[in-house]
Amino acid sequence: MANLWGNSVAVIVDSAAGSTARITSYTNQAGIQGATDILDQTGFGNTNPDIIHGISRATIPLNGFVNSTTDGIWGPLIGARTSITKTCSFYNGLKYYTGEFLPDSVQYSGDPASLQTWSVNLMIDGAVTRTSVAPS
Repeated sequence: MANLWGNSVAVIVDSAAGSTARITSYTNQAGIQGATDILDQTGFGNTNPDIIHGISRATIPLNGFVNSTTDGIWGPLIGARTSITKTCSFYNGLKYYTGEFLPDSVQYSGDPASLQTWSVNLMIDGAVTRTSVAPS
C-alpha cells in the first residue's frame, strides 16, 4: 500500500453564509490531534500506579492565506466572545474526520514581504465522526 502525501489533505468548514466551504486551496497547514485525559486513581499504600482514561478531545489546528472567503469565516471571530460552533472536516486522503468545533485563538499576521495569513485552533465540542463520505 502506498503512503499518503500531504497534498491528500482537504479542509471543509462552515462558511460565513452557513454552508460548507472547501478551503483546502487557501490552507497551507492542517492537522488533527486527539488526546485523552489520564486520571490517576492511585491510592495511598499502592506500589504501582492505577490510572484510567478520562475525557477524550480533538483539535484541528489550521493555517492559511487571508482572502475574502477566509476573512468571512475567521474575521468575525477575532476578539468576539462567542458560543458559535463551526462544523469542520479534515480529510487525510482516506477518511473524513468531522465534528462541531469551537474556534480558539484566531490570529491574522503578516509582514511587508509576505502574504497575510490566518491561524486558528478548533477545539471539539462533542464527538468526531470518521467516515469515507464527504460532508454535504
